[in-house]
Amino acid sequence: MRDALALRRYLQRHSEAGLPQYTFAHPYWHQVLVLPAYREPPELLNRLMMLPASEGKADARTLVILVLNRPDTDSELQANATLRSALTQGTLSPALRAAVPVYCLNPHTDLYLHDMEMLHGPTPHKLGVGLARKTGCDLALHWIDAGGISGQWLCSMDADATLPADYFAQLNGAVTDAVAATFPFRHTHGTDTVCNFATALYELRLHHYVLGLEYARSPYAYHTLGSCLAIRSSAYAHVHGFPKRAAAEDFYLLNKLAKLGPIARLQGACIELESRNSSRVPFGTGPAVATIMEAENTTEATLFYHPQCFTVLAALLACLPAIADAPQQAIATLLGDAGLSNTLATEAQAALEQLGITPALEHCHRQSRSNLQFQRHFHQWFDGFRTLKFIHTLRASALPALSLTEVTGHKPKLWPTGVNDSTDVEQIRGAIRRHWNWQ
Repeated sequence: MRDALALRRYLQRHSEAGLPQYTFAHPYWHQVLVLPAYREPPELLNRLMMLPASEGKADARTLVILVLNRPDTDSELQANATLRSALTQGTLSPALRAAVPVYCLNPHTDLYLHDMEMLHGPTPHKLGVGLARKTGCDLALHWIDAGGISGQWLCSMDADATLPADYFAQLNGAVTDAVAATFPFRHTHGTDTVCNFATALYELRLHHYVLGLEYARSPYAYHTLGSCLAIRSSAYAHVHGFPKRAAAEDFYLLNKLAKLGPIARLQGACIELESRNSSRVPFGTGPAVATIMEAENTTEATLFYHPQCFTVLAALLACLPAIADAPQQAIATLLGDAGLSNTLATEAQAALEQLGITPALEHCHRQSRSNLQFQRHFHQWFDGFRTLKFIHTLRASALPALSLTEVTGHKPKLWPTGVNDSTDVEQIRGAIRRHWNWQ
């Protein structure tokens, strides 16, 4: 009942306006993939034609919602022309006779083109890919509600992603109470060796951060890539969908979802992401890879958070019962009692004060009748966003970022067992995939 009410309110109050409505006599599709596209070549269709079927469900069809968009910072009117032409000039055959154009990609996959650029003009650049993802997911939610899609997952991918054969099987195996799921991923090599290495380094940076959060036992230890994400439709409605942002929309969505329930880390074959130098978003993988490529010595680029940042974070989270029991005690003192050095304990308290720890703790104590409730309220406040800001503050004040060579010489050792002090990028990537049971 609560989920149904949230869905109804979302569709009425928060869904993007002007989406095509359709009354379905029966479900046409079992699952849906939302894919924003901007300046993509027509070869994207070839990749989509290779999308896998649902294992064990021969009659389960997939709908791809392709959201074509162009930011208003790009004045090239033909930016999306080749892909649009490939779709609309008969490259694909109609999948069904309906009021909306749905094309057949393969025997088990159809595509609906939602051309935001043609319908509404260029997208305000501040809304960017977040608006495109939200529009596609909102449309999917409407069609789920109308009965056209029987599944309850909104799958998010990108144009540079190749999905594995067990993609939907991985999702079907997610825990029943998961509100979202993140897929295994790896970046594949292209023709530019410098870009390949820079992308692999950036991938290690992403993994290192999540491994650090795991080490600290943070509840926010998951990857945040919009290309490797699925959201349960009811949870999507509860958190009011993707934030309309030019970048990091995936991070902020997951940050809200993690407060509702578990984020499942799926296992199995990896989604393969192209190693490419992209400037489609203001920050994220593409711009980060470009920055690494510009460095004189990419191996010495200071990409990694100091491992001691996660030692501090681990001490803080371990001290939550003591913080709950001793509200008048200085956090630095409690961290010192837990074994943190005086210097790091002092830096941690200063970082927390910058984040507004005092009123936050007052709220946690006021709203809690038990230690467990206190910790739950604390994690609602000290969420993935504040955790990242806490790490950034420590980096700026006491624990500077390190290169790959430097990070291997510091404790705690966050790389999986067996890596030791290796700086071989491919060896470390392989060990990480084994650690999470990725293939």
